Amino acid sequence: MRESGINMKLNYLKSKFKILSLIKLSAHYSPIYFTVCLILTIIDGLMVPFMLFTVAKFIDAAMTMISLNPETMTMFIYLGLTVLGYLYSQLGQDFRQYSYDLLEDGLRNKLKPDIIKKQFSIDYLLFESTAVQDLLLRVTGDIEAKLTKVTRSVNTLISVIIQVFGVLYAVAVYNWWVVLVYIAIMIPTFILTFRNGRVIYQEDKKIGFITRQMNYLSEILINRETVNERSLFGFIPTLNQRFLKAHLYRSNYNTRVLARETLASTMVNIAISMYTIFIIFVLSRQISGGALSVGLFTSIVGSMINLSKIVAFQTSELILQFSTHYEYAKDFNEFMQLKRTRLDFENIGCDTLPDISFESLEIRNLWFKYTDSEDYILKGINLSLQRGKSYSLVGLNGAGKSTLVKIIVGLYRDYEGEILLNGKNLKSYEFAELRKMFSVVSQDFAKYYVSFKENITFDDKEGDISKVIKQMELEDLVHDLPMKEDSLLGKIYENGVDISGGQWQRVAIARALYQDSSFMIMDEPTASLSPTAESMIYQHFLEIAHDKTLFMISHRLGSTKITDEIIVLDQGRIIEKGIHQKLMKNDSVYAKLYRKQSEMYEREENICY
Repeated sequence: MRESGINMKLNYLKSKFKILSLIKLSAHYSPIYFTVCLILTIIDGLMVPFMLFTVAKFIDAAMTMISLNPETMTMFIYLGLTVLGYLYSQLGQDFRQYSYDLLEDGLRNKLKPDIIKKQFSIDYLLFESTAVQDLLLRVTGDIEAKLTKVTRSVNTLISVIIQVFGVLYAVAVYNWWVVLVYIAIMIPTFILTFRNGRVIYQEDKKIGFITRQMNYLSEILINRETVNERSLFGFIPTLNQRFLKAHLYRSNYNTRVLARETLASTMVNIAISMYTIFIIFVLSRQISGGALSVGLFTSIVGSMINLSKIVAFQTSELILQFSTHYEYAKDFNEFMQLKRTRLDFENIGCDTLPDISFESLEIRNLWFKYTDSEDYILKGINLSLQRGKSYSLVGLNGAGKSTLVKIIVGLYRDYEGEILLNGKNLKSYEFAELRKMFSVVSQDFAKYYVSFKENITFDDKEGDISKVIKQMELEDLVHDLPMKEDSLLGKIYENGVDISGGQWQRVAIARALYQDSSFMIMDEPTASLSPTAESMIYQHFLEIAHDKTLFMISHRLGSTKITDEIIVLDQGRIIEKGIHQKLMKNDSVYAKLYRKQSEMYEREENICY
């Protein structure tokens, strides 16, 4: 099987030079534009010593025009070269920017898809961690722009090094010791600035939550799905105030850190500028002795002043960038090392697998807790499920019902105990095999803004959905859609169609039915409906899926008494099992909850009447 490009580059991130690893990624995913940018970088660096030399020759030749032997031809030759160098310096910047834009676009088209694959294959449990969410925000957000910035910083450093060595070499020919002192003054700037950049990046990580909060509030303020409540309840001023408060906090925090950490570097930069003046004074004494021509002195002075600006500002900014790039490379490496599930959809699609039918599930002494928690969510669960039967899992909110489902379908694998699926350890199954066997309709089911048919079949464009449309009583909806099954759902399209919440729920259930899995799970997808409507849907679901194993979850007991077995979960433990009549006869937790809910529903009906 062909290994994806991002996996091929993983070994780079284990090397000592982590920034170089990111550069190799840019070169791998956009080699042509990376090479163009590098060539332009080298030319840009060579332009400084080139202009120093040509301007010096032009000035010296121009000064001979008042002598008996004027060097007219030489003057015009170097004048032409100077003009060409000037034109390149003016036009080259735009060309370089265009090349970096093309590099970023290439990374967006080729690298971004691989990063997304890596991101959605991260172990499901890790998504529950705030630290991982912050890491993903720092690493994957605008990753193509970040890698382009890293590449640009490295190229700029190459250009600056060429410029610095070119100018200092010209100075060293006449006074080598002033160059050594100059370099000695530059070293503290590099060290301080690199340290400052790392501190700034680390401090910025501390306010990752504020950044995520800002993104969330921004989405709410502009999202179409929340416009009704924003308008009806007048939430906009409050939400906007919270956004501005978070933005101001982050902005002020960054400003304080930046001011504190760059003060020392600024003082060293001032010292470099003062020493540049001293170098110019020393070189001026070489003119009177004839060791240094007027043209070369003038050109070196201009280059030294420009070099002083580069060292004091551009180089300091570059080192600051490199220190943040270094921290980003560590984060990228951490992202690549995150535990991942065996999401093998590319290599083992469900269509290529043989039919896998559910026969039995045996859970033995199951314990589970989240990685950032000391408390167990599930405590010593023992449960046996058999083919062709229907089960109801009931319990109050927070009892661990949805967590148990995520373990059964393979999303959570870091559990204690043993789970045997068809007599085989659950952890030994590939995820695609579990996807073939299980289908789930959850309470927070997704609303995909694609066509009606694609919401059910996705890539199966030739699939026949007429059966599930009939089963879920969606015929009238399809009939009213402008393009029937091919109609786009969601108002993000100009011709998109909105459908009701209840219709979305039926589409989600139809999606599960279309997969035709032998084990179907309903994880409170009808929680927003009335108890009566929920019971009708569950009853209908039992009828249309009579030959499958059904596992239905609800905290409403009236909807679950129709199943073969009811399992009562309370605070992570199974406290009762049996049919409705038996549990009512036991007069324990289930019976008390059932009677309490029945009384509540009766009061609601009397009030409505």
